Amino acid sequence: MLDKKQLSDIGFSYVLEKLEPCSPLGDELRRKAAPRGAGEAALLVRELENVGLLFDALSLERERFYPLERALMQLKDIRRSVELSRTAALSEVELFEVKRFLMLLDPLEAACSELPVIKKLHDISIFSMPEALDILDPDGMRAQTFRLSDSCSEELRLIRRERKRVDLALRALPEGGAPERDGLIAERTLLSAREENEETRLRAVMTKAFSAHSARLEELIGSIARLDLALAKAKLMLAEGGAIPEILPNRDAEITFTDMVNPMLRAALGLKGRSFTPVSVALSKGAAVITGANMGGKSVAVKTLALNALLALSGFPVFAQSAALPMLSGIHLLYEDREDSRGGLSSFGGEMVRFGEILSSVSRTENQLVLLDEFARGTNPSEGSALVRAAVRFFNAKREAYALITTHFDFVAELASRHYQVMGLKNADPAELEAALNASGESGSAGAGEMLARFMDYGLFLAKSSENPPRDALKICRALRIPSEFMDYVEENGSGCEQKSKP
Repeated sequence: MLDKKQLSDIGFSYVLEKLEPCSPLGDELRRKAAPRGAGEAALLVRELENVGLLFDALSLERERFYPLERALMQLKDIRRSVELSRTAALSEVELFEVKRFLMLLDPLEAACSELPVIKKLHDISIFSMPEALDILDPDGMRAQTFRLSDSCSEELRLIRRERKRVDLALRALPEGGAPERDGLIAERTLLSAREENEETRLRAVMTKAFSAHSARLEELIGSIARLDLALAKAKLMLAEGGAIPEILPNRDAEITFTDMVNPMLRAALGLKGRSFTPVSVALSKGAAVITGANMGGKSVAVKTLALNALLALSGFPVFAQSAALPMLSGIHLLYEDREDSRGGLSSFGGEMVRFGEILSSVSRTENQLVLLDEFARGTNPSEGSALVRAAVRFFNAKREAYALITTHFDFVAELASRHYQVMGLKNADPAELEAALNASGESGSAGAGEMLARFMDYGLFLAKSSENPPRDALKICRALRIPSEFMDYVEENGSGCEQKSKP
């Protein structure tokens, strides 16, 4: 599975931060978001259906949800106190928090009753608990405080009556009269101790009575958390766009995403005045390949797929026009990470260690998504090409995983079940590109790079298996104003980086 840094790199952490649950209950579920296991397909489908139902309702009448959101915002997380009530007496503060929570269930239930969609949601039931509240508020005052009233026991009533008598006597004493004052103070101290003991006993009795309702309250808290998080997902979908993915029952079905975007990268591009090019991918069991020159968007496509597949399996809407996939037992992403030394290994050595771990995982468990970005580029081209070709053949032979491999090596796509190619500069008008670059600045400047990016088409298209990666590298070098003196040497060598035969 993906580690914390990879989750950040693909934009999953960004999406989680964009979610805004109203309560700490929903927020904890947000922080624990993770893909469902293979045996949880039905649960995942219900979660996604809930988000879809809430999205449809929000789209029609957004303002009708405001009372519900306000009610959710008032709630605090009392689960620790609820759990503790089974084994120990709650403190006065804890009983106050539980009582307040139970009181807030009334406006929450009222807000939900005004929204017909809530009754249609799976595994979510919102209700008040007056019987539990009556235990913590036996006088029925429903005050936003907690105090054991005199009616809780005759002993408590008598103690407090005596304390009141002593307090009045102390206030009535004239100046002086130290012996009498000392006696009254001693009596008050004794009464205070008796009152504290009686209150401790009553809190224990009250806690025990309340604990009989703790399991039901925990179920309700779970429903509230699921409702809050599903509502946050629907609001994010309303703000950012997206679709509810279809979870396919056939474990060998194709993975298909149409017009995917990555919201984190889209936002970063937007700051530069650029737009994100949607990516469409369909994968069957075995190995598919994406080819294209560096800077062409292969890595973006892979990370966008990783993000949206992970979102779908975690019960989120996906950032795509449509999506369908079976349950997956794991998602692996392998790319060069210069910050990961793997115990002093070279970047290539570290990559191979991680690749070995992926192969072991695939051999143990079927139905995994394996994404290899520029696999084996850290070694010489001949060996690198051999490794990539071997990876394609391996995943095609095993047929137990969905593999997508990006590469710029020749003679790899011909082995793949499907070959995608990045458009790159394929459709760029040479004259327009030349004119724009001439106006962008000097050789090697950031302006030239930015301008070149504007002409890049990062979309994917299905290419023939026999078609080798496009020859955009030299075009990019010239566009970036690499000195012609150097480029002459390249051309003298016949564009010598190109591979002439199969490795």
